[in-house]
This record gives sequence, C-alpha cells and structure tokens, in this order.
Amino acid sequence: MVSLDDLEALRKIDEHGMLDFYMRWPEAIREALEMAEALDIPDELRTGEITIRYGRPELLAVAGMGGSIIGGDILSDVLWDELDVPIQVCRGYGLPAWVGPGALVVVVSYSGNTEETLVAFYEALRRGCMVIAITSGGYLAKLCTRTGVPLLSVPGGRATRMSFPYLFFPLLVFLERFELARGLRQRAERTAELLSSMAKELGPERPVEENEAKKLALELVGTVPLVYGFKWLRSVAYRLKTQFNENSKIPSFSNWFPAMNHHEIVGWEAGEAFLKVFSALLLRSRGEPPEIRRRIELTKEMALDKASKILEIWAKGSSKLEEAISALYIGDMVSIYLALTRGVDPYRTKSIEALKAGMAELRVAERVEKAVGELI
Repeated sequence: MVSLDDLEALRKIDEHGMLDFYMRWPEAIREALEMAEALDIPDELRTGEITIRYGRPELLAVAGMGGSIIGGDILSDVLWDELDVPIQVCRGYGLPAWVGPGALVVVVSYSGNTEETLVAFYEALRRGCMVIAITSGGYLAKLCTRTGVPLLSVPGGRATRMSFPYLFFPLLVFLERFELARGLRQRAERTAELLSSMAKELGPERPVEENEAKKLALELVGTVPLVYGFKWLRSVAYRLKTQFNENSKIPSFSNWFPAMNHHEIVGWEAGEAFLKVFSALLLRSRGEPPEIRRRIELTKEMALDKASKILEIWAKGSSKLEEAISALYIGDMVSIYLALTRGVDPYRTKSIEALKAGMAELRVAERVEKAVGELI
C-alpha cells in the first residue's frame, strides 16, 4: 500500500489534482453562490411559439444524472420539513407527467452532453416549465443559447463529482430568488466557513494520526463499505456509496434508517464468515432524533457487529445543511484516500466512459437538438 503521508507519491497517483481541488471547495462554494445571484432570470421568456412565465413555482424539479443530480437529493432531504412546495428529483429520460407550467425545472448536466438530461430539458421546454440550466458547456449550453433559457455556466474541465459546489449551492440561491425559502444564503456561507477549517484538518499535509479521513480510509481497505444515513444524511450516504464506486473503484452500497430496519437488517442473519467482507460506515449526528439513535444502536448490537468493521462519521455544524455537507466532505476525502493508498487514480472512470461511447451510436443528443429546433 502507498503511505498516505508520502505527499510525493500521492500527487504522482493523483495526477488530476483531486485532493488539491477539494482543498479549494470553500472558495468554490462562495463563487457558485455569487454566480447564481448574478444570473439573469427574466419575468417572461418567449422562444418560438412557446411563452414561459417565471414566477413563484408550485413545484421544484431538479433533473439530471450521476454526480450532477445528487444535489437535488440532498436539497430535498435537508429542506423536506421546511418548504411549502415539493421537490421532485428527476433521473432518466424525460419528466414525470405532473411536472408542468407551474414547475421550476433546474436541469443539471456538468458536461452538458448527458442524453437523459437533454431529453428532460426538451420536455420542460415543450411543457412551458420555468427552465434554468446549470452546465459547463456541451449541447445543453448550446440549446440554452438558442432558446434563451437562463444558463448558469460553471467552470469545466473537471470530473462532475469534484464540482459538487457549483452544481448544488446555486439551488439554494434559486429557492430564495423564487421566494420559496429564506436564510439559505447565510447557511451556505457558514457551510463554506466550516469547510475551510475542515480542509486543514483533512488535507494531505495532515498526518494519518491527526487526519480523520486518512484513518477511515485505512480502516476500509479490503472491505466492501455499506454506508448508512438517516433523514438529512440519507442522500449523503448514497453520495458516499457512489464515491467509493467512482473514486475508490470498489463495490459499495447504501441504505438509511429506519428503512433498513424493515428489510436489510434480516440479511445480517447470514453467517459471520460470509459477512466479514463488509464494513459498516454510519453517518451520525448529535441532533439525531431519539428514535433514530435507538434504532442505530440496536442495529449495531443485533446485526452490524458481524461486519469486519463498524465505523462512524459524525457530522459537524449547527444546521442540517452544514451537517450534510460536512459529512459528504469527509466521505469524499475518505474515498480519495482509499484510492490513493491502493495506488489507484481516483479520477478516471473507464467503465462509464466506455458505456457513454457505446451509447453515442444512438445519437440522442443530436436528436434532441433537432427536436428543440422544431419546437421553437
């Protein structure tokens, strides 16, 4: 294994600078907030025969795939008991039938070429929804330029999952701008301040014995991580599962409390020899409701004790937003360190690139571009 305190070796493996960029996340959050506030959103947009009126929405829909859409999940988990309109997260080709002219649809594709998301953009435009796009370029940027749809253009050239600050934090600003919430900008700024201190604690210069992320990565070596969250940490657990997949290049799975107590817990009745390949990584909060805390502790005693390891990430901060993003930040760093200690480049995702190349034969993006042209 590669020593996580050998900075020269780490940077040689991490040739795309993922660690260095994560150290700049606080600045990226602040930049994303400013960009979203400066975005010109019209009262009315006319494109061809379509007229879109931007007002207070009855529904917020966030459409995207992969690392582009996880922000919608986290937004829904953090604010589910705060907003008076529903948040619909839309994965796949198109939009649900109930997403119509009264909906604000934020279409998110970091590359701008995600075919499922381009179809969702077309559907939102066709139905007269209040559309906003977030992308670094590609077909989506081209379609926004052609139709006049408000476009938040974010810095490109990185892996989508690295660019989470640019894809998530503008959603908070849009909620305030459309008068769906208050105080989110201040919470976001406090989150950036929290991550500034965390970056120093988790950065590559901090040695293993003083670095929570490095310690956790070493504990996870040779195991399949099962990540468990709850309520406002539910989607963070899924995010970490995908980071172990993409960054660490290992299988990983996620679930959440109390749902896992109604099915998955029974799977832990298998023999201990079978279960020792798994490690349990629990996302915890000092603000856990008592019923959730009791479920977690009982599950540790009754089931997870058969795992190779039981590990915990305790969220930091004074708000659900801070806790969610702090737990996500720690977990992302763990996944990168886990890759590096195994000598694996955390950046490349060869399987995804190969699959996209195979799907390109269907020319979905070109077909959507033609359909939008016919629509307007």
